[in-house]
Amino acid sequence: MPQPAEVAEPNAANRLLRKFNFKLAYASEEYKTRRKQQMVLFMTSAAMTIFAARFAYKSTITRQYVPTLFQGNHSPPLSYNFTTDAAVAVGTGTLLCGSVSSMMIFGSCWIMDVSNFKEFGWRMKSILGGWEKQKELAAMPMDEESAMIQDGLNDILEGKYDDLDELSNDLDTPDK
Repeated sequence: MPQPAEVAEPNAANRLLRKFNFKLAYASEEYKTRRKQQMVLFMTSAAMTIFAARFAYKSTITRQYVPTLFQGNHSPPLSYNFTTDAAVAVGTGTLLCGSVSSMMIFGSCWIMDVSNFKEFGWRMKSILGGWEKQKELAAMPMDEESAMIQDGLNDILEGKYDDLDELSNDLDTPDK
């Protein structure tokens, strides 16, 4: 593979990547930093998911009722607060749902090499066959009524308001 002229002396990681013929060794620095940012976002959300799961586990264990030797285990103690328990459960569930969702979103964006919503739209359009459908639609002939509506909208956008009266008169007259 030819090496780019502007690439300086490769570091140890690049030499190893080139030795095993990885394309990443010849990628630009912008691409590498972009991929690193995507990896950091995924790893951060994964760490947040692990901490949230650990927090949920700890909060569940601390709220567990363990009776002493001669207490009945069929009813909770009288000092138990169901409202606080419900609030903690909702908060913990929301934290887990948000962290797992962010991990899935950042992971799929890292896999698809997507960094913003516009790139996501382009990627989905290419995956779902949108480019071909758009080309087919553009190649189809436009009917007369659609062309007249499109011309009217273009006139409005260009500031030609005088032609609109003629257009409305044409629409009001019945066909013979």
